[in-house]
Amino acid sequence: MTPRPTRRHEQDELRDARIRALRQQRGTPPSRGRRFQPLILLVWFGAVVVVAAGAIFVGLLTLSPQLLTWVEAHPGSVDNGLVRDFVLWYKPDELADVPAAPSGPRVTIIVEKGSTDSVIGHLLFLRGVVRSELAFQYAVQQAGRSGDLQAGVYDLSPTLTPSEIVAALRQQPGVEITITLREGWRLEQMAAYLATTKLTMNVDEFVALAKAPPPDLLAKYDFLKGLPANRTLEGYLYPDTYRVDANATARQVIEKLLNTFGIRLTPAIRAKIAARKLNGRPMTIDQAVRLASIVEREAVLNKERPLIAGVYLNRLNTPGWRLQADPTLQYGLATALHGGIPVNEWGTINWWPPLQTTGSQVKLPAELAGFQTYLHDGLQPGPIAAPRIASIEAVASPDTSKGYFFFVAGCPGGVRDGSHYFAVTLAQHNANIAKANAECPPA
Repeated sequence: MTPRPTRRHEQDELRDARIRALRQQRGTPPSRGRRFQPLILLVWFGAVVVVAAGAIFVGLLTLSPQLLTWVEAHPGSVDNGLVRDFVLWYKPDELADVPAAPSGPRVTIIVEKGSTDSVIGHLLFLRGVVRSELAFQYAVQQAGRSGDLQAGVYDLSPTLTPSEIVAALRQQPGVEITITLREGWRLEQMAAYLATTKLTMNVDEFVALAKAPPPDLLAKYDFLKGLPANRTLEGYLYPDTYRVDANATARQVIEKLLNTFGIRLTPAIRAKIAARKLNGRPMTIDQAVRLASIVEREAVLNKERPLIAGVYLNRLNTPGWRLQADPTLQYGLATALHGGIPVNEWGTINWWPPLQTTGSQVKLPAELAGFQTYLHDGLQPGPIAAPRIASIEAVASPDTSKGYFFFVAGCPGGVRDGSHYFAVTLAQHNANIAKANAECPPA
């Protein structure tokens, strides 16, 4: 009988049985079908990403200095979000809103019409007002709009931050600052002081308005009506401590000072001035201010202001007498010597030089002859300084009762305490001079 052929699947089963038997003998676990492992793939993909990111980061670090150099050369590019984010990531200090310097003089900047933000930033950087064009451009961008900076002349301090400079150039309100104008200062001293503050107005413009006030400005104030032609606002810019917007214009600052003068010059003081006689006529406000400016330069103690005002009024109202006020000579000498010096140099000048000779020997040019009050009759042509209201009140209510015509600085107990010795006659005056010299011998 012929054996039946083995079928294929039976052969496979026999083979598998032999393999299982061998594995059991060797202790090998039975084989299982391979399965897909997603976790392995994720780990692999993450590793690839990390490697790629690392390569990009290293490359970016390598190229960052060159990229920043390009951005600094094209500060307008900071308006692009990607560029801005790069700088904020790589060197955020480049965009910090900090001043260029902790101190320094103000710099006059002329912004021409049509100047772009980049052109203005470059000018500010060259003049040392901002520490970088990029920081300025970023401040412009942060302010909300670009391209609306105003043309004009500005005096900017390197102590201003880029955002403060942008506010000034956009003629927006800035921070309030405190300024203090001293009694007895000339206009030049006021301007020199204002040039040291954070005011962004142009000081030359301030001086121009004060020296040649326009008709519409004069018309705003009744105490300026009838002011002689070619007269400055010397004497009317009231000395006081003010809170002023840092971005106030020159005219706004001047109007603030004039407004304060008008407030301090109360109706009661005006009435007293009008009731006072000068050479037989009612005294005008301008005459009172001119005389008060001398009193301001002479008086130290408030209690002596009426006495000093009385001395000068006694001289003015007595035939044969002249004002003979040393401060008017000092004013004339300094004006003659420094009249042509630029405004930015006024802070280096002594505007009240001591007299080197007797009053009658002081020579002034023809245009200033009226300030030679030893040789010229009547009041000097204009105020010589900014008087406080106490000096104006002293002129309005002088003490003439004692008939004093002379005074000299005293030195009681060997101390210059600001007091004066007063006299009716020249002989008494000479005795007072000798007394003062004995108390404090001239150096």
